[in-house]
Amino acid sequence: MKRLFGTNKPETRKKDTKKAIKRNGMKRNQTEFSCPYCFCRIRPDEVAFRAMTVYTQQDLDTFSIEEREKKSPYLMITDELYETFWNRYPGSKPEDEYEKYPVISSFDDRYLTNAKFHGRAEFIFRTDVEGFINEVVDTEGGSSTVRICPYCHNRLPFEYGKYPVKFIAVVGITSSGKTIYLSQMLKKIREFLFQVDMTVAGMCPEADEFVRAHMVQKGKELPIGNAADALTKPIPIHVKNNRTGERATLVFYDIAGENCVNPDQMNKYGPFIKNADGMIMVIDPKQFSDLLFLSQEEEAETEEAYQPDQVAQAMYQAFAAADYYGGECEVPLAIALSKSDLLHSCKYVDENSNIFQDIDYNSYNGYGFPYDDWLNIDAEVRTLLKQRTERGRLLDQFLSNFFPEHAYFAFSALNASPTVIAKTDDTTRYQMDLLPKTVRIEEALYWLLLKMNMIQEVRKAESDRHSSPSRWHR
Repeated sequence: MKRLFGTNKPETRKKDTKKAIKRNGMKRNQTEFSCPYCFCRIRPDEVAFRAMTVYTQQDLDTFSIEEREKKSPYLMITDELYETFWNRYPGSKPEDEYEKYPVISSFDDRYLTNAKFHGRAEFIFRTDVEGFINEVVDTEGGSSTVRICPYCHNRLPFEYGKYPVKFIAVVGITSSGKTIYLSQMLKKIREFLFQVDMTVAGMCPEADEFVRAHMVQKGKELPIGNAADALTKPIPIHVKNNRTGERATLVFYDIAGENCVNPDQMNKYGPFIKNADGMIMVIDPKQFSDLLFLSQEEEAETEEAYQPDQVAQAMYQAFAAADYYGGECEVPLAIALSKSDLLHSCKYVDENSNIFQDIDYNSYNGYGFPYDDWLNIDAEVRTLLKQRTERGRLLDQFLSNFFPEHAYFAFSALNASPTVIAKTDDTTRYQMDLLPKTVRIEEALYWLLLKMNMIQEVRKAESDRHSSPSRWHR
């Protein structure tokens, strides 16, 4: 049967849009947003829906010829656009109970006028009090709130596109610790954002799913990071700035660094970095072999892995070199040294180093980006890498020339060494025998929020300025 719903041809997206909007009483919202999957630009009034009215061919055969004609557009059918997108990422396609349900679009007149409906199809598009389209009622009376991108047909998160969207790419080679870092940070994101005067307005199901799938607990096996050729679903969170009242949607991506270096993978995974508003590059200190005492096996693994400067260069050459005047990438890049607890064995790091200390929020006047802590940690890590490691010098030199907006951080997502419970040629499995404790995992995110003008900077209180309000008495 001919497909009556769904299109991915850009030339059709503007066809009679004004008429369609006027007919359905929709309020035009001119603020475009990018799909978190294919990054096509969409206006909120152009969004598509999965119809909740759906029939199988067996269902249609039970109706009269006249009824069959009327109901045929709601036939369950394989969605070619959705399949085409996920065929690029074998083994990554998420489970979606609605993936074969028919599609209703709000912007293309072909969806609203169809001979199969004997004239104009009276779809009813409903909005919330702010004019944001969040529901459609089809010609059979079925209601749907399942919004999808009109170009790749991936499901859009709840209220996605209603607020400004900021993409944050978390990049790191396999075993760097980025997946555990993301899991721990998302698990504690509410208390972290509280410290910078922000509130989580809504944890989308995708974020909760990620944390559940990568749970970090005492006595439990640690989660294994995503494979180098796998795509993790975007992780969205709605946030509110308590000072300004402004809302935004943060979307995190878990990107394997190998996909940034491998030319065959670059075209597939590159858009998730190219479209980023901020990047966090997670680096295992073992990648700087002259910092730690490594076993022969660990040294061999380090030599085989892609090095941080290689990943940074590949990212730059693929995207920034052509996109930015003067060759300097304007996107802020946080270089975050993971597993900082390993540095206790490094002779160059003092036991009283800021690297091992949590941020002392109570020493600041007000809520916001803890400037003094960042200044100290950036200086310590930068000095450690530049003066003590050859790889660190190469990385810092490259970043200074091509990523002027960069800063250094160090964190531990566990603050203890996990125990090996199983080992094969392909992977090593670990578990935590101690209660996991995070150290400074929030700091790199704070810096990106500052660079994206989402939070303000605060300084430590001076001991003799008793008149200054403390952060606990705003």
